[in-house]
Amino acid sequence: MHTTKSRTNTQGEEAEYKTKIQLYLEILPTILNEYNVTTISFDSWYVNSKTLLENTIGELKANSRVVEGDRHVPVAEFPEGEYLAEYLGTPIKLLVIDNYKGMGKRYLFSTNTNDTPEDIITTWENRWDIEVVIRELKALGLEKGSFLTWVRNKGFVTLKVLSLFLVLSFKYFLGLKLGAKRISRVIKSIYQSLGGIKKLFKRRKNT
Repeated sequence: MHTTKSRTNTQGEEAEYKTKIQLYLEILPTILNEYNVTTISFDSWYVNSKTLLENTIGELKANSRVVEGDRHVPVAEFPEGEYLAEYLGTPIKLLVIDNYKGMGKRYLFSTNTNDTPEDIITTWENRWDIEVVIRELKALGLEKGSFLTWVRNKGFVTLKVLSLFLVLSFKYFLGLKLGAKRISRVIKSIYQSLGGIKKLFKRRKNT
């Protein structure tokens, strides 16, 4: 990551350059205060000793070294399974998956050592939805959109809340006994089978 340094902003004023991790740590208290956050999730680029907070789920790079028992080794040496280990001085539940959805080996973790593998995978997959949204926005030619402002981030979180509301409404309207996460997966699978947002828009234009 880049180190903090000074730069000139669009108003010609001197401004301090901040890394994504610094911005994340600054904005996190506001998010925790304004929303009912139960779990924090991010990818391997955001993992360091300052971001390993309570109820955090993320991914480790293959060369990340953890302490498990009397071993201090890279996670790449672990066979598939779940382990209680320590990373950067923080106890974690490590989940090693040999071939995650055909994309190779993955090293997921949770700072809540009571989390089950299903808890970790479900949360990680929910986080991955953000990556999908960004890719879909680019497919629509909206790649110049920015999430560097609080207003945009707040709007994105609000959209996620509305999405959950729609899923729950769908559940109660049909009298389904499935949990919100399972219903969400069903809707997502239907959406993906239709080809995603770009093909949906194309179909709509042709009708």
